Amino acid sequence: MTSGVSTHVKDTPEGAHPAGVGRAMLIAGFAACFVWIPYAIDGLEDFQVVGPNDAIPLTDLLSATPRQGGASLAGALRRPSLLEGDDEALMEAAPLPEAVRVEPRRTRRRPPTEGEPPATPIARIDPEEFEGLTREIEDPRGAMRGFYRRLAAVERDEPVLARMGVYGTSTNGADRMTSQLRRLLQRRFGDGGKGWVPVAAGWRYQRHQDVEWRYDHWRTYVVNRANGPLDRYGWGGVLAVNRHRGAESEFATTASGPGSRVSRFRIFHQAFPEGGRLSVRVDDGPPRIIDTSASEPTDRVEEIEVPDGAHTLQLSAVGEGEGQGQEDLRLYGVTMERDGPGVVVDGLALIGAFTRVLRLFDREHLSTQVRQRDPNLVVFWMGANDAVSERVPFVEDQYRRHYRGILRRYQDANPGMSCLVMSILDKGERDGGRIRTRARVPRMVQVQREIALAEGCAFFDTYEAMGGEGTMRRWYSNSPRLVTADLGHLTASGSRVMGTLVYRALMKGFDDWIADGER
Repeated sequence: MTSGVSTHVKDTPEGAHPAGVGRAMLIAGFAACFVWIPYAIDGLEDFQVVGPNDAIPLTDLLSATPRQGGASLAGALRRPSLLEGDDEALMEAAPLPEAVRVEPRRTRRRPPTEGEPPATPIARIDPEEFEGLTREIEDPRGAMRGFYRRLAAVERDEPVLARMGVYGTSTNGADRMTSQLRRLLQRRFGDGGKGWVPVAAGWRYQRHQDVEWRYDHWRTYVVNRANGPLDRYGWGGVLAVNRHRGAESEFATTASGPGSRVSRFRIFHQAFPEGGRLSVRVDDGPPRIIDTSASEPTDRVEEIEVPDGAHTLQLSAVGEGEGQGQEDLRLYGVTMERDGPGVVVDGLALIGAFTRVLRLFDREHLSTQVRQRDPNLVVFWMGANDAVSERVPFVEDQYRRHYRGILRRYQDANPGMSCLVMSILDKGERDGGRIRTRARVPRMVQVQREIALAEGCAFFDTYEAMGGEGTMRRWYSNSPRLVTADLGHLTASGSRVMGTLVYRALMKGFDDWIADGER
């Protein structure tokens, strides 16, 4: 016998292992898999046991200095509240800077403009909503006014939605920070639905929360690579083209929590001369066929209303005859919304993107997409790759020119829309066994502030809100870990912390706007 688990074998054939060794190898294999899984599966970063700021375990055994920081699997399992949604406990555990001192502000009532019906006054925001605020939104020119006005309409129970789109990089590639922001805003103002979902993922690691999302047999083109037909990538920067007639996608509400109800689907797509037919089906109902042909490329939106509740939307390519159903569909995305009042937050991740890629949209197409999606606020959380790339130099004058031009494009598309620039996170690097902030980060933050304010946008200093210099060291050593081992991305817990910091800043800004007479 050659089995390493038999206790009756006395002579081990060549190439086989003694019984004890085989058993040990089997156990070691299981243990290795157990340790490896948190590094391989999205969302389990808090369970990683060794990273760039950890001492090698053998070194720990030989060192007289106790090991500091780091979240062990056993320790994480003993803290279920921090991993299962206890935001208060998570924020208390996070190594955040001292909270901003909030001075009480008296409410000033704005007299109605002649001919304007007086608006019903709304109550001030409960200070508990922004307790622990670490950084306020800088808005000297009232750039957030449009969004706050829509929030006020939601507060008055008008049947409207306050829509927010957040462009980002892999820092929000799994829709985690925006999911936390979505949950907090919808808890406070009402559930307006999940929002935007691409027809198919543009990147291997792209994820979306608060939706059951499946897709197959699509070829995707992303704005990063500028390789799509006509440079039309849709609101979210991902164009899906059917590879053959088996291409299909499914968008379903979740079993519970955010995203569990929908009353309106909207399908954003391109019609063009070679456009084919798209089959659309809701739940177990009959399919509906959409003809996507047109004399010239045109962006269209198909709307499907359903009774408010749990639903599934299925999209599939229709092919008839030789060659049909192959690359005859160009689809951008689907929105899942409710009638309102409520808030919608679109997570628009462009994984691996430099800031300049937002210039690669066809200008007219981008304007059409902004008008069709009709956001009240667009947030730009870009610059992460510009700050850390070693192969692409950071040329400040060029960066300023590109970013300012991007902000103008969006503002020109919808002048009444609010604009908010979020700075990059802290970015860490190892230096002699310690973690320090990368040299380019503070300057990048200042440049982004100057760009935002020069173009009439508001600015949120994400870097200082999370702690400024040395944040990656503190957040990585925290328990649970708030950043991943590469010292540049947030864990699931870190994303919840960041989403909460942004929410607090928005609520403080909204309260100030109310106090100033809703001006």
